Amino acid sequence: MASTDTRYARLIPHFIRAVGVVLFVAHVSIYMTFVGATPADLFSIYFAMTLLSIVPFAGTIVAGSLWLDRSPVPAKQYLRIGGWFAASLGGFLLLNLGMIAIWSEAPLSWDLSWAVWAAAIGGAGGVVAGTLEARSITRAVQAERERLGREAVERRNERLEAFAAVVAHDLRNPLQVASSHLDLARQETESSHHEQIDAALDRMDSIVERTLTLARSGQVIDEPEAVELAPFVTDCWAGVPTADATLTIESSAVIEADPDRLRHLFENLFRNAVEHGSTSPRSQAPEDAAEHGSTSPRSHAPGDSEGQSPSGSRTQSDDTIEYADSTVAVRVGTTEQGFYVADDGPGISPEQRATLFDDTDASGGIGLAIVDRIVDAHGWELDVSDSTDGGARFEVTGVSLSETDTAAQPHQGR
Repeated sequence: MASTDTRYARLIPHFIRAVGVVLFVAHVSIYMTFVGATPADLFSIYFAMTLLSIVPFAGTIVAGSLWLDRSPVPAKQYLRIGGWFAASLGGFLLLNLGMIAIWSEAPLSWDLSWAVWAAAIGGAGGVVAGTLEARSITRAVQAERERLGREAVERRNERLEAFAAVVAHDLRNPLQVASSHLDLARQETESSHHEQIDAALDRMDSIVERTLTLARSGQVIDEPEAVELAPFVTDCWAGVPTADATLTIESSAVIEADPDRLRHLFENLFRNAVEHGSTSPRSQAPEDAAEHGSTSPRSHAPGDSEGQSPSGSRTQSDDTIEYADSTVAVRVGTTEQGFYVADDGPGISPEQRATLFDDTDASGGIGLAIVDRIVDAHGWELDVSDSTDGGARFEVTGVSLSETDTAAQPHQGR
Protein backbone atom coordinates (compact mmCIF):
# COMPACT_ATOMS: atom_id res chain seq x y z
CA MET A 1 0.00 0.00 0.00
CA ALA A 2 2.82 2.39 0.89
CA SER A 3 4.60 1.72 -2.41
CA THR A 4 1.34 2.37 -4.31
CA ASP A 5 0.86 5.69 -2.52
CA THR A 6 4.43 6.66 -3.33
CA ARG A 7 3.95 5.77 -6.98
CA TYR A 8 0.88 7.98 -7.21
CA ALA A 9 2.64 10.76 -5.30
CA ARG A 10 5.40 10.82 -7.92
CA LEU A 11 2.78 11.80 -10.50
CA ILE A 12 2.00 15.05 -8.67
CA PRO A 13 4.91 17.08 -10.13
CA HIS A 14 3.81 16.02 -13.62
CA PHE A 15 0.22 17.08 -12.86
CA ILE A 16 1.35 20.46 -11.52
CA ARG A 17 3.54 21.00 -14.56
CA ALA A 18 0.66 20.13 -16.89
CA VAL A 19 -1.61 22.65 -15.15
CA GLY A 20 1.01 25.37 -15.59
CA VAL A 21 1.29 24.63 -19.30
CA VAL A 22 -2.50 24.51 -19.70
CA LEU A 23 -2.89 27.92 -18.06
CA PHE A 24 -0.36 29.44 -20.42
CA VAL A 25 -1.98 27.83 -23.48
CA ALA A 26 -5.41 28.97 -22.27
CA HIS A 27 -4.19 32.54 -22.03
CA VAL A 28 -2.80 32.46 -25.56
CA SER A 29 -5.94 30.79 -26.89
CA ILE A 30 -8.21 33.40 -25.32
CA TYR A 31 -6.13 36.15 -26.90
CA MET A 32 -6.18 34.49 -30.33
CA THR A 33 -9.91 33.68 -30.21
CA PHE A 34 -11.47 36.83 -28.85
CA VAL A 35 -9.09 39.46 -30.09
CA GLY A 36 -9.07 37.97 -33.58
CA ALA A 37 -5.32 38.05 -33.75
CA THR A 38 -3.29 36.41 -36.48
CA PRO A 39 -0.16 34.31 -35.86
CA ALA A 40 1.89 37.38 -36.75
CA ASP A 41 0.28 39.24 -33.83
CA LEU A 42 1.91 36.80 -31.42
CA PHE A 43 5.14 38.71 -32.00
CA SER A 44 3.62 42.12 -31.34
CA ILE A 45 4.46 44.32 -28.37
CA TYR A 46 0.83 44.25 -27.23
CA PHE A 47 0.81 40.47 -26.99
CA ALA A 48 4.16 40.51 -25.20
CA MET A 49 2.69 42.87 -22.61
CA THR A 50 -0.29 40.57 -22.07
CA LEU A 51 2.10 37.72 -21.38
CA LEU A 52 3.44 39.60 -18.38
CA SER A 53 0.17 38.86 -16.59
CA ILE A 54 0.52 35.08 -16.92
CA VAL A 55 4.11 34.00 -17.69
CA PRO A 56 5.66 34.77 -14.25
CA PHE A 57 3.01 32.70 -12.45
CA ALA A 58 2.67 29.85 -14.96
CA GLY A 59 6.46 29.78 -15.16
CA THR A 60 6.68 29.48 -11.38
CA ILE A 61 4.30 26.52 -11.46
CA VAL A 62 6.31 24.73 -14.16
CA ALA A 63 9.69 25.56 -12.61
CA GLY A 64 8.51 24.39 -9.19
CA SER A 65 7.37 21.04 -10.58
CA LEU A 66 10.69 20.58 -12.40
CA TRP A 67 12.59 21.37 -9.20
CA LEU A 68 10.59 18.75 -7.31
CA ASP A 69 11.77 16.02 -9.69
CA ARG A 70 15.39 16.81 -8.78
CA SER A 71 15.00 17.89 -5.18
CA PRO A 72 15.87 15.96 -1.99
CA VAL A 73 12.22 16.25 -0.89
CA PRO A 74 10.88 12.68 -0.47
CA ALA A 75 7.95 11.58 -2.64
CA LYS A 76 5.62 11.26 0.32
CA GLN A 77 5.87 15.05 0.78
CA TYR A 78 4.56 15.57 -2.75
CA LEU A 79 1.04 14.98 -1.42
CA ARG A 80 1.36 18.00 0.86
CA ILE A 81 2.66 20.13 -2.00
CA GLY A 82 -0.17 18.91 -4.23
CA GLY A 83 -2.65 19.78 -1.49
CA TRP A 84 -1.25 23.29 -1.16
CA PHE A 85 -1.31 23.72 -4.94
CA ALA A 86 -4.91 22.54 -5.36
CA ALA A 87 -6.22 24.46 -2.35
CA SER A 88 -4.50 27.72 -3.26
CA LEU A 89 -5.42 27.53 -6.96
CA GLY A 90 -9.02 26.59 -6.24
CA GLY A 91 -9.47 29.06 -3.40
CA PHE A 92 -8.04 32.05 -5.22
CA LEU A 93 -9.92 31.13 -8.41
CA LEU A 94 -13.27 30.89 -6.58
CA LEU A 95 -12.64 34.21 -4.86
CA ASN A 96 -12.01 35.92 -8.17
CA LEU A 97 -14.97 34.19 -9.87
CA GLY A 98 -17.17 35.67 -7.17
CA MET A 99 -15.70 39.08 -7.82
CA ILE A 100 -16.26 38.62 -11.56
CA ALA A 101 -19.88 37.61 -11.01
CA ILE A 102 -20.59 40.59 -8.78
CA TRP A 103 -18.64 43.46 -10.28
CA SER A 104 -17.41 42.65 -13.74
CA GLU A 105 -19.12 44.28 -16.71
CA ALA A 106 -16.25 43.60 -19.07
CA PRO A 107 -16.42 41.42 -22.20
CA LEU A 108 -16.22 37.65 -21.85
CA SER A 109 -12.60 37.62 -23.04
CA TRP A 110 -11.61 39.81 -20.11
CA ASP A 111 -13.48 37.63 -17.62
CA LEU A 112 -11.82 34.48 -18.97
CA SER A 113 -8.40 36.08 -18.89
CA TRP A 114 -9.08 37.23 -15.33
CA ALA A 115 -10.01 33.68 -14.30
CA VAL A 116 -6.90 32.20 -15.93
CA TRP A 117 -4.75 34.86 -14.30
CA ALA A 118 -6.31 34.15 -10.87
CA ALA A 119 -5.74 30.39 -11.27
CA ALA A 120 -2.11 31.00 -12.22
CA ILE A 121 -1.49 33.25 -9.21
CA GLY A 122 -3.18 30.83 -6.83
CA GLY A 123 -1.31 27.82 -8.25
CA ALA A 124 2.05 29.57 -8.11
CA GLY A 125 1.45 30.61 -4.51
CA GLY A 126 0.44 27.05 -3.60
CA VAL A 127 3.54 25.55 -5.20
CA VAL A 128 5.82 27.99 -3.39
CA ALA A 129 4.10 27.55 -0.01
CA GLY A 130 3.92 23.76 -0.32
CA THR A 131 7.55 23.48 -1.40
CA LEU A 132 8.78 25.65 1.45
CA GLU A 133 6.79 23.62 3.96
CA ALA A 134 7.99 20.31 2.49
CA ARG A 135 11.62 21.45 2.59
CA SER A 136 11.27 22.57 6.20
CA ILE A 137 9.74 19.22 7.18
CA THR A 138 12.41 17.31 5.26
CA ARG A 139 15.23 19.24 6.91
CA ALA A 140 13.68 18.80 10.36
CA VAL A 141 13.28 15.06 9.82
CA GLN A 142 16.82 14.74 8.50
CA ALA A 143 18.23 16.72 11.43
CA GLU A 144 16.32 14.52 13.87
CA ARG A 145 17.58 11.38 12.20
CA GLU A 146 21.14 12.65 12.30
CA ARG A 147 20.76 13.52 15.98
CA LEU A 148 19.37 10.11 16.81
CA GLY A 149 22.10 8.51 14.74
CA ARG A 150 24.81 10.43 16.56
CA GLU A 151 23.31 9.55 19.93
CA ALA A 152 23.12 5.89 18.96
CA VAL A 153 26.74 5.92 17.81
CA GLU A 154 27.84 7.69 20.98
CA ARG A 155 25.98 5.19 23.17
CA ARG A 156 27.47 2.29 21.23
CA ASN A 157 30.97 3.76 21.50
CA GLU A 158 30.54 4.35 25.22
CA ARG A 159 29.45 0.76 25.75
CA LEU A 160 32.27 -0.51 23.58
CA GLU A 161 34.89 1.57 25.36
CA ALA A 162 33.57 0.54 28.78
CA PHE A 163 33.65 -3.11 27.74
CA ALA A 164 37.15 -2.78 26.29
CA ALA A 165 38.41 -1.01 29.43
CA VAL A 166 37.02 -3.74 31.67
CA VAL A 167 38.50 -6.48 29.51
CA ALA A 168 41.84 -4.68 29.30
CA HIS A 169 41.93 -4.24 33.08
CA ASP A 170 41.05 -7.88 33.71
CA LEU A 171 43.66 -9.09 31.22
CA ARG A 172 46.48 -6.78 32.26
CA ASN A 173 46.47 -7.99 35.84
CA PRO A 174 47.22 -11.64 34.99
CA LEU A 175 49.66 -10.46 32.31
CA GLN A 176 51.59 -8.50 34.92
CA VAL A 177 51.55 -11.49 37.24
CA ALA A 178 52.86 -13.72 34.46
CA SER A 179 55.53 -11.17 33.60
CA SER A 180 56.68 -11.00 37.21
CA HIS A 181 56.93 -14.78 37.44
CA LEU A 182 58.83 -14.83 34.14
CA ASP A 183 61.37 -12.37 35.58
CA LEU A 184 61.75 -14.61 38.64
CA ALA A 185 62.15 -17.68 36.45
CA ARG A 186 64.92 -15.95 34.51
CA GLN A 187 66.77 -15.26 37.74
CA GLU A 188 66.49 -18.87 38.86
CA THR A 189 67.03 -20.76 35.63
CA GLU A 190 68.04 -20.27 32.03
CA SER A 191 65.78 -21.60 29.31
CA SER A 192 65.23 -21.00 25.61
CA HIS A 193 61.51 -20.94 26.35
CA HIS A 194 61.75 -17.66 28.26
CA GLU A 195 62.05 -15.55 25.11
CA GLN A 196 59.04 -17.26 23.55
CA ILE A 197 57.00 -16.68 26.68
CA ASP A 198 58.09 -13.04 26.77
CA ALA A 199 57.15 -12.59 23.10
CA ALA A 200 53.73 -14.13 23.72
CA LEU A 201 53.12 -11.81 26.68
CA ASP A 202 54.17 -8.80 24.58
CA ARG A 203 51.75 -9.84 21.87
CA MET A 204 48.92 -10.28 24.37
CA ASP A 205 49.55 -6.78 25.74
CA SER A 206 49.64 -5.28 22.25
CA ILE A 207 46.28 -6.92 21.47
CA VAL A 208 44.82 -5.43 24.66
CA GLU A 209 46.08 -1.96 23.74
CA ARG A 210 44.85 -2.24 20.17
CA THR A 211 41.42 -3.22 21.46
CA LEU A 212 41.33 -0.05 23.57
CA THR A 213 42.45 2.06 20.63
CA LEU A 214 39.81 0.52 18.37
CA ALA A 215 37.10 1.25 20.94
CA ARG A 216 38.16 4.87 21.39
CA SER A 217 38.85 5.70 17.75
CA GLY A 218 35.17 5.71 16.71
CA GLN A 219 34.02 8.45 19.07
CA VAL A 220 32.57 11.47 17.25
CA ILE A 221 34.95 14.42 16.93
CA ASP A 222 33.44 17.41 18.74
CA GLU A 223 36.26 19.99 18.65
CA PRO A 224 38.71 19.47 15.77
CA GLU A 225 41.90 21.49 15.65
CA ALA A 226 43.92 22.97 12.80
CA VAL A 227 46.76 20.60 11.92
CA GLU A 228 49.50 21.42 9.41
CA LEU A 229 49.94 18.21 7.50
CA ALA A 230 53.64 18.23 6.49
CA PRO A 231 55.30 18.55 9.93
CA PHE A 232 52.61 16.40 11.50
CA VAL A 233 53.17 13.57 9.00
CA THR A 234 56.93 13.82 9.50
CA ASP A 235 56.47 13.43 13.24
CA CYS A 236 54.17 10.43 12.76
CA TRP A 237 56.70 8.78 10.45
CA ALA A 238 59.39 9.20 13.09
CA GLY A 239 57.24 7.24 15.56
CA VAL A 240 57.07 4.12 13.37
CA PRO A 241 59.89 1.57 12.76
CA THR A 242 60.57 2.09 9.06
CA ALA A 243 64.17 0.86 8.46
CA ASP A 244 65.15 1.88 4.90
CA ALA A 245 61.66 2.87 3.79
CA THR A 246 61.29 6.41 2.46
CA LEU A 247 58.62 9.05 2.92
CA THR A 248 57.87 11.81 0.42
CA ILE A 249 55.47 14.63 1.26
CA GLU A 250 54.25 15.69 -2.16
CA SER A 251 51.97 18.49 -0.98
CA SER A 252 50.63 19.81 2.28
CA ALA A 253 47.68 21.63 3.76
CA VAL A 254 46.15 22.69 7.05
CA ILE A 255 43.29 20.35 7.93
CA GLU A 256 40.68 20.29 10.70
CA ALA A 257 41.06 17.08 12.73
CA ASP A 258 41.60 15.55 16.16
CA PRO A 259 45.42 15.43 16.43
CA ASP A 260 45.61 12.30 18.60
CA ARG A 261 43.39 10.21 16.38
CA LEU A 262 44.94 11.64 13.21
CA ARG A 263 48.28 10.44 14.55
CA HIS A 264 46.88 6.93 14.99
CA LEU A 265 45.55 7.09 11.41
CA PHE A 266 48.90 7.94 9.83
CA GLU A 267 50.95 5.62 12.06
CA ASN A 268 48.73 2.66 11.22
CA LEU A 269 48.83 3.42 7.50
CA PHE A 270 52.62 3.77 7.64
CA ARG A 271 52.99 0.46 9.52
CA ASN A 272 50.73 -1.22 7.00
CA ALA A 273 52.74 0.14 4.06
CA VAL A 274 56.13 -0.72 5.58
CA GLU A 275 55.19 -4.23 6.62
CA HIS A 276 53.58 -5.13 3.32
CA GLY A 277 56.49 -3.59 1.46
CA SER A 278 59.02 -5.49 3.60
CA THR A 279 60.64 -8.67 2.32
CA SER A 280 61.94 -9.82 5.69
CA PRO A 281 60.66 -13.20 6.94
CA ARG A 282 59.20 -11.67 10.09
CA SER A 283 57.06 -9.21 8.19
CA GLN A 284 55.65 -11.94 6.00
CA ALA A 285 54.33 -13.97 8.88
CA PRO A 286 50.58 -14.37 8.48
CA GLU A 287 49.91 -13.57 12.11
CA ASP A 288 51.26 -10.05 11.66
CA ALA A 289 50.09 -9.16 8.17
CA ALA A 290 48.72 -5.63 8.32
CA GLU A 291 47.65 -6.17 11.93
CA HIS A 292 48.69 -2.94 13.57
CA GLY A 293 47.33 -0.46 16.01
CA SER A 294 48.58 2.00 18.59
CA THR A 295 50.14 -0.17 21.23
CA SER A 296 52.27 -0.04 24.33
CA PRO A 297 54.51 -2.41 26.29
CA ARG A 298 52.96 -4.58 28.95
CA SER A 299 54.62 -2.52 31.68
CA HIS A 300 51.51 -0.32 31.49
CA ALA A 301 49.52 -0.17 34.64
CA PRO A 302 45.78 -0.73 34.27
CA GLY A 303 44.99 2.94 34.64
CA ASP A 304 47.60 4.24 32.20
CA SER A 305 46.37 6.34 29.33
CA GLU A 306 46.46 5.14 25.80
CA GLY A 307 49.90 5.10 24.17
CA GLN A 308 51.64 6.48 27.29
CA SER A 309 54.13 4.82 29.58
CA PRO A 310 53.70 5.11 33.37
CA SER A 311 56.04 8.07 33.32
CA GLY A 312 53.83 9.85 30.82
CA SER A 313 56.16 9.71 27.80
CA ARG A 314 55.11 8.27 24.47
CA THR A 315 56.12 4.62 24.31
CA GLN A 316 57.75 2.79 21.44
CA SER A 317 55.46 0.72 19.24
CA ASP A 318 55.14 -2.94 20.08
CA ASP A 319 55.76 -3.64 16.40
CA THR A 320 59.51 -3.58 16.90
CA ILE A 321 60.08 -5.58 13.74
CA GLU A 322 63.41 -5.29 12.03
CA TYR A 323 62.38 -4.24 8.54
CA ALA A 324 65.90 -4.73 7.30
CA ASP A 325 64.82 -5.36 3.73
CA SER A 326 61.97 -2.87 3.58
CA THR A 327 62.67 -0.30 0.88
CA VAL A 328 59.06 0.67 0.24
CA ALA A 329 58.52 4.27 -0.85
CA VAL A 330 55.58 6.00 0.86
CA ARG A 331 54.03 9.18 -0.51
CA VAL A 332 51.68 11.57 1.30
CA GLY A 333 49.88 14.38 -0.46
CA THR A 334 46.65 16.34 -0.70
CA THR A 335 43.77 16.42 -3.14
CA GLU A 336 40.98 18.93 -3.65
CA GLN A 337 38.86 17.06 -1.10
CA GLY A 338 41.39 15.58 1.32
CA PHE A 339 44.67 13.70 1.47
CA TYR A 340 46.18 10.32 0.59
CA VAL A 341 48.87 7.84 1.64
CA ALA A 342 50.30 5.77 -1.22
CA ASP A 343 53.16 3.28 -1.56
CA ASP A 344 54.93 1.21 -4.21
CA GLY A 345 54.46 -2.12 -2.45
CA PRO A 346 52.59 -5.17 -3.76
CA GLY A 347 49.21 -3.46 -3.49
CA ILE A 348 45.85 -4.83 -2.37
CA SER A 349 43.76 -7.11 -4.57
CA PRO A 350 40.15 -6.09 -5.35
CA GLU A 351 38.93 -9.21 -3.52
CA GLN A 352 40.58 -8.07 -0.28
CA ARG A 353 39.23 -4.52 -0.40
CA ALA A 354 35.64 -5.49 0.39
CA THR A 355 36.56 -6.64 3.90
CA LEU A 356 39.85 -4.79 4.32
CA PHE A 357 38.66 -2.58 7.17
CA ASP A 358 36.81 -5.26 9.16
CA ASP A 359 38.44 -5.79 12.55
CA THR A 360 38.05 -9.54 12.07
CA ASP A 361 39.62 -9.62 8.61
CA ALA A 362 43.09 -11.11 8.43
CA SER A 363 44.16 -8.96 5.48
CA GLY A 364 43.37 -5.68 7.23
CA GLY A 365 43.67 -6.47 10.91
CA ILE A 366 42.89 -4.12 13.77
CA GLY A 367 45.20 -1.40 12.42
CA LEU A 368 43.16 -0.68 9.31
CA ALA A 369 39.91 -1.10 11.26
CA ILE A 370 41.18 1.68 13.54
CA VAL A 371 41.89 3.84 10.48
CA ASP A 372 38.36 3.29 9.19
CA ARG A 373 36.76 4.18 12.52
CA ILE A 374 38.87 7.34 12.84
CA VAL A 375 37.79 8.43 9.36
CA ASP A 376 34.13 7.79 10.24
CA ALA A 377 34.46 9.71 13.51
CA HIS A 378 35.62 12.78 11.55
CA GLY A 379 32.77 12.45 9.05
CA TRP A 380 35.22 11.73 6.22
CA GLU A 381 35.21 9.05 3.51
CA LEU A 382 37.94 6.44 2.95
CA ASP A 383 38.73 4.72 -0.32
CA VAL A 384 41.49 2.27 -1.27
CA SER A 385 42.77 1.89 -4.81
CA ASP A 386 45.95 1.19 -6.76
CA SER A 387 48.68 3.81 -6.58
CA THR A 388 50.51 5.07 -9.65
CA ASP A 389 53.51 2.99 -8.56
CA GLY A 390 51.48 -0.22 -8.41
CA GLY A 391 51.06 -0.31 -4.64
CA ALA A 392 48.15 0.68 -2.43
CA ARG A 393 46.63 4.16 -2.17
CA PHE A 394 44.44 5.12 0.79
CA GLU A 395 42.54 8.33 0.00
CA VAL A 396 40.56 10.29 2.58
CA THR A 397 37.97 12.75 1.25
CA GLY A 398 35.45 15.17 2.72
CA VAL A 399 38.23 16.92 4.65
CA SER A 400 38.19 20.64 5.41
CA LEU A 401 41.59 21.90 4.30
CA SER A 402 43.50 24.96 3.15
CA GLU A 403 46.65 24.81 1.06
CA THR A 404 50.14 25.65 2.31
CA ASP A 405 53.32 26.08 0.32
CA THR A 406 55.28 22.95 1.12
CA ALA A 407 57.69 21.37 -1.34
CA ALA A 408 58.06 17.59 -1.65
CA GLN A 409 60.40 16.28 1.05
CA PRO A 410 61.88 12.75 1.14
CA HIS A 411 62.65 11.20 4.54
CA GLN A 412 64.96 8.20 4.85
CA GLY A 413 64.24 5.63 7.55
CA ARG A 414 63.01 6.91 10.91
